[in-house]
Amino acid sequence: MGSGSGTDDGSAGRMVLRRCPKGPGRQPAAVAVRGRAMRRSAWILVGFGVLLVVLAALLRFVVAPSATKLPGDTDSTTTYSGKGTVLNAAALQSGDMANAIARDIPVTLDRRVYVSDTDGGTAIVHDDGTLKAGSSSSKDNHTYAVDRTKLTEAETVNGAQVEKHQGLTITMPVDPKAASDVYMYWDTPTRTAVPVKYVGTEKRGGRDTYHYRATASGALADPAMQQQLPAALPRTLAPALLALLPAETQQLLAPLVSRLPEQVPLSYTASSTYDVWADAELGAPLDTKINRSVVANVALGSTPIPLLPVLAIDVTADQASVQQAVKDVDAAGLELAWIESWGPLVLLILGVLLGVLGLVVRRRTPGPA
Repeated sequence: MGSGSGTDDGSAGRMVLRRCPKGPGRQPAAVAVRGRAMRRSAWILVGFGVLLVVLAALLRFVVAPSATKLPGDTDSTTTYSGKGTVLNAAALQSGDMANAIARDIPVTLDRRVYVSDTDGGTAIVHDDGTLKAGSSSSKDNHTYAVDRTKLTEAETVNGAQVEKHQGLTITMPVDPKAASDVYMYWDTPTRTAVPVKYVGTEKRGGRDTYHYRATASGALADPAMQQQLPAALPRTLAPALLALLPAETQQLLAPLVSRLPEQVPLSYTASSTYDVWADAELGAPLDTKINRSVVANVALGSTPIPLLPVLAIDVTADQASVQQAVKDVDAAGLELAWIESWGPLVLLILGVLLGVLGLVVRRRTPGPA
């Protein structure tokens, strides 16, 4: 029994040794696995942080400049209303003086501005106007090649037929300057570029605007407008026409009627004043007023004598158009703020935080045994 008891005790001891391996033998392996996982997580955090910082830079310095260009999907319509004087050329040439000129009647002007094509930094812009007075209407359409950033003239693209011009045509550039003589504006009736004057800062729809004014005058040079007006009138209409003229002009011309040629040539002069309230941030016009007149002249020797206005309009953008313009600019301003400022800032902060967190995790990672 004694020897059997000794054998049993030895077996039990060996069994205990096999079932209870030493703890320190496995601990280094577990620490190493955990360390590798933490190092991998740290580098992932740093990598994502760097990626977000790069995205912030791309958004601010690559995407943002493109976002300030004239959009390729630009398409807006502004309706103006006011009073006007309109010539009925057919009635005038037929001698129907009672219906030849309609004075101080309600008129509307629908102006549609849209982009039909873009190529890099150039846009093909259409500025189409339709003037409605009573039952008659006339169109005044223009097509330009425009620099999408400066909004001034550019070379045409893709073979588009455009009108040569200088200066601004449809809008001010982004972040316009509150100063005079910085910009030039293209006057379509005279086909000349005139300086833009800064009038002051005013509110439109709760937004700050810069009030600009441009004034132009000279010989009528727009072919489309010239085609709508008679180039000459029969001398036989002179007596009836005199009755429509101011008294001093009647006194000047009456003695000369008999010496006029059979066809009396006419020339035309145009004068226009444009008032634009441009958004102080984006440059888009929120409100506009147009005052324009075209006067017929007859030449006495080398001196042109003004006869009477054949076209005169004094119109202002209606409230619905102003409200829509404000709404569009609010949306565009919010989008631009995210692209230029808030978006890059959020990405930069998140990127830095992830990078710092990754470095902290890396420093706290236990090294290999």
